[in-house]
Amino acid sequence: MKAVVLEEYNKPLVIRDVDIADPGVHEVTIEVKACGLCLSDVHIAEGKVPTVTLPHIPGHEIAGVVAKTGSGVKDFQAGDRVAMSLDLYCGRCDYCLRGETNRCDNLARIGFETDGGYAQFVNIPASNLEVLSEKISFEKACIIPDAVACSYRAIKYVGQVGVGDRVGVLGVGGLGMQAVQIAKLMGAHVIATSRKDEKCDRAKSLGADIVINTGKKDFLEEVKKSVGQFDVVIDNIGTRESVLEALAASRRGGKVVVMAFVTPELTVPGYDLVINEKQVLGSRASNRNEFREAMRLVNAGLIDPDIEAVIPVTQVNQAHEDLKNGKFQTRSVLSMDFE
Repeated sequence: MKAVVLEEYNKPLVIRDVDIADPGVHEVTIEVKACGLCLSDVHIAEGKVPTVTLPHIPGHEIAGVVAKTGSGVKDFQAGDRVAMSLDLYCGRCDYCLRGETNRCDNLARIGFETDGGYAQFVNIPASNLEVLSEKISFEKACIIPDAVACSYRAIKYVGQVGVGDRVGVLGVGGLGMQAVQIAKLMGAHVIATSRKDEKCDRAKSLGADIVINTGKKDFLEEVKKSVGQFDVVIDNIGTRESVLEALAASRRGGKVVVMAFVTPELTVPGYDLVINEKQVLGSRASNRNEFREAMRLVNAGLIDPDIEAVIPVTQVNQAHEDLKNGKFQTRSVLSMDFE
C-alpha cells in the first residue's frame, strides 16, 4: 500500500510503498477515506512527541470502509462505513475497569505510538470502531475521534454544562468550533473568542450567541457587559494568561476546563480558587463511551462536524505548513487519493 511516512524529524514527509499485515485476531483492516489534520501531527513531525518511533505513519482521525476482518470479528463486515476511537487501551487496569479508558495505565494511541491513517489502509481493533451513517461524509466523520469527541467530553462530562449555563469558548479553531455547537446542543448560552474576525464570524454562524474579538476588545470588560460571569469556560488556548482571564471571568463555583497546554506550568490565584470555590480542570481526549455518544449525535444530525479544506494527501507537506502557520479557521482533512 501507499502511505505517508515520517522518516526524519524536521524533514518533509515522503510517500512510499509499505507493507501491511493481515488483520489480527479481533482486528479489521480499514481502507482509509479521510484523515483529519491536527497540530499534534505537526508536533510529531518536529520530534516533539517522545513516544513516537521512526519510521512512522501519522494520522489519528480516521474514517473509512472495512476492507478485511480478522478472526473473532463478528460486529463488522467488509463494506461497512466506520470511524474509529484512537485510544488503544488494555481493558484490564483499574482505570479501564472503571470505564475510564482514556486514562488507561497501558495507553497507546493510533497515529502516535502506532502507525496511523496517512495511508491507504490501517489495522485497528474492532472494539475501537463505530458504524458511520450513510448521511455523513467521510471528510466530516474523520474528525469525530479527536476534535468532536474531545470537546464533547470537556463540555458534557468535565464541565457538566447544563441548560441555561453561560459558557465561554476561548480560542475557536479546530476544537473550539465543535465546542460551540456542542455547548449549544446542551442548552447553553455561548460566548466565543478569537483574535480573528473571520473565526468570530464562523463561530457565530455555528450558533455562538456572542463573539468577542480579543485582538480588538478587552475580554473581561466585554464578558462583564454581555453575560456578567461564566458558569463554565472551555479554554482552547492553554496559556498562563488565558487561564487567569478565564478564572477572573468565572462566577463563584465556576469551572475552567483546560483542553490546551501551551504553557508547561500554570499559575492560579489561590485565594480566588479557595474562597470563591472556583475549579480548574484538565480534559484529555474521550473515553470509549463518550466517543460512542459523540458518534451517535453526529449520525443523528445533532452535531455537524465543522471542517474547512479537504486536501489531497499528495499535498500533505503543504497542509502541515499551512496548519503550523494558522491558515485554517477550523479542522481541515486529508483525502486519501494517492494518484
